[in-house]
Amino acid sequence: MQLHQLKYFVAVVKTCSITKAAEQCFISQPSISQQLAKLEESIGRKLFSRVKGKLILTDPGHIFYE
Repeated sequence: MQLHQLKYFVAVVKTCSITKAAEQCFISQPSISQQLAKLEESIGRKLFSRVKGKLILTDPGHIFYE
């Protein structure tokens, strides 16, 4: 787990969008997606899920965010 991954995670939570978070963090959308995948891999839990095209936090994602 790295600090920039946590920054990207918080940005995605606050914007509810990987694209908007990427713009806010001045990186590309694929880069932020890759970093979130690495973060999920490092903690061993899915942090987000997509429901009807909307990005939402999973239960472990809520706990991790707190």
